[in-house]
Amino acid sequence: MSQTLVDLEQRHGDLYVPTFTIKVNGQDLLHDLYMEISSVTVDDTLKGADRFSFVVNSAFDFEHHELRPDTEVSSVPTAQREPRKFPFITDLFAFGTGVEIRMGYQVDKPLPLMIRGKITAVQTSFPASGLPQITVSGYDLSYCMTKGKKSRNWTNETDSNVVSKIATKEYGLTANVKDTRVKHPKTEQSQESDWQFIEKLADRNGYEIHVFDQELSFAPPANDKAAILSLEWGSGLLSFSPEINIAEQISKVEVRGWDVNTKKEIVGTASAGEEPGRDPKGRSGAEVVKAVCRDQGDLKVRIPVFSQQEAKQRAAAILKKRSELFVQGSGESIGLPEIRAHTNIELKGMGKPFDKTYYVEQSTHTVNSSGYRTTFKVKDTTI
Repeated sequence: MSQTLVDLEQRHGDLYVPTFTIKVNGQDLLHDLYMEISSVTVDDTLKGADRFSFVVNSAFDFEHHELRPDTEVSSVPTAQREPRKFPFITDLFAFGTGVEIRMGYQVDKPLPLMIRGKITAVQTSFPASGLPQITVSGYDLSYCMTKGKKSRNWTNETDSNVVSKIATKEYGLTANVKDTRVKHPKTEQSQESDWQFIEKLADRNGYEIHVFDQELSFAPPANDKAAILSLEWGSGLLSFSPEINIAEQISKVEVRGWDVNTKKEIVGTASAGEEPGRDPKGRSGAEVVKAVCRDQGDLKVRIPVFSQQEAKQRAAAILKKRSELFVQGSGESIGLPEIRAHTNIELKGMGKPFDKTYYVEQSTHTVNSSGYRTTFKVKDTTI
């Protein structure tokens, strides 16, 4: 059963005092280095690497004209000040340094982990009036997978095995992969980064890739799971803008290839009603366009496939990708660390057809002087 706003209030201390922790190379910026952080943002997405950024105030030593925390920061109680030399910003925020960010509310239990990543950018601002600011940003642990171009191949391997080997042996990540079953005679990576290559494998299987903490997930979408929470417009859900659009919908996908051994054509199909995560009580975009266009919404493609099973899998992946464009929306809620990509949330209070469970594809969590807010993008395959 999904959590209601009342449940979330009980869990997060009435959602009263937003807070966060930022650890850089194991040092807590707030409690160890007494830094003043004016805002922190974590962007969690199914499309690419997750990103973080935070803004540091009062990190300029006016006496020595250096970017580093002042050991005599006025906000720090005298009894807590330690006679030690704080690190230079260039050392503390060095490229590739590990970052851990947690967000939530002041309660007794530990704050939820939002991202574990690496620093990739440092931006400074020296205004005509006011104090200097430093903006530090970076990506999750998949960042290094996006660098460089490689050309190599694997023989008689499933895509899931290939992904698992790359993640564990080359990047030290834990691989949480769902077996793709189909063994390919040859799988080729051609002048692509490892991330681009894995994205290509995910696309042809109808899978999603996502890195959280130190784990890489390579699996079908979780849009068939139960909603983790329920929000109502005017009560937790601050705003929501949904759209239903059949422009990219197709009623059937037909993938054709050629078997060089048997000299026969290989055909795989996926039709309306086979969309992943669909609500059995609703209508999919494929079913709607089928009625509107009188069975003229078929998509036929010819691509290299080596078995009927692979052709069927590729057709289902194409239908999935199109079906997810049927219902899309963006919204904003009170700050809730539970709203993450790869989860489902129930939104209510707007009437039919918008009261339903949606699949989260992106969430942005921000804590600043205005409090804690979560914005998100969602999608679904049925109405």
